[in-house]
Amino acid sequence: MSIDRRSFLGGAAALGVSSLPSLSASASRVVSLDYAAAETLISLGLPPVGVQSSDHWNRWVVEPALPVSVANVGQDLAVNLEVIAALKPDLIITTPYTDMLRNRLAPIAPVHMISVYDQTGTPLKNAYAETVNLGRLTGMPDQAEIFLTTADADFSLLRNRLAQRKRPPVALVNFMDDRHVRVYGQSSLYQDVLDRIGLENAWTRPTNYWGFATVGLEELARHAPENMHLIAFEPIGDEIKPTLASSPIWRTMPVVQNENYEVFPAVLTFGMVPSALRFGNLIANYMEGFEA
Repeated sequence: MSIDRRSFLGGAAALGVSSLPSLSASASRVVSLDYAAAETLISLGLPPVGVQSSDHWNRWVVEPALPVSVANVGQDLAVNLEVIAALKPDLIITTPYTDMLRNRLAPIAPVHMISVYDQTGTPLKNAYAETVNLGRLTGMPDQAEIFLTTADADFSLLRNRLAQRKRPPVALVNFMDDRHVRVYGQSSLYQDVLDRIGLENAWTRPTNYWGFATVGLEELARHAPENMHLIAFEPIGDEIKPTLASSPIWRTMPVVQNENYEVFPAVLTFGMVPSALRFGNLIANYMEGFEA
């Protein structure tokens, strides 16, 4: 399913283009309290001057690379307002979670809240719309348009690459401990990508607002189709790996016994279009390892 210009521009309107902050000029110095907005700005060619928890970027995001020039403005809700002010930002990006800091941030610079996960359950479409918003705020609408047009072409290419290949259903998980996982389904960014490139999600049971369910390994195995492949994302805690290897539950799961199990490098779970493309390429490369 392609997201054409009309669809994502309509989505942008629904996400509040009319409520974009009024700026005296296009923002060239942006502080992002969200990795997803930061990865998008990097992809548009305007890295933020500051981002929260920059020291954890390579654990959760990896690509695109975070330039060394980007300052760390603190952790999560404990951001350093003095550091942010010293960066002299033209714009500060928040999310529904970090927007509770708005009253403290507003005296420093205009604030724009991005919203990718909402009641619509269409995070990829929303990510397209918010990319348009970021392009407008930063004076780069053409760059945003080019980036999204290229993304559409890349998704189509991935779909075509996989069209004639064996495509087993996949379960996509993050390990919480040696017995529980977050498994991703409807309303997740991963689901939207699978739909775009023609792959099947093995997990069809209910998920939450964020597109995942937290389940035990027994439940995952109980509802898994026989030909399922299990994809786990890094990071997997060092304390989990040895325990998992000796777990009778894990060792008797068909995906493990059939060696239909793979660990992918980290992908930003609640990311935007760059993360969607990163996941799409990783899963396509994995599928191409099978005979047609």
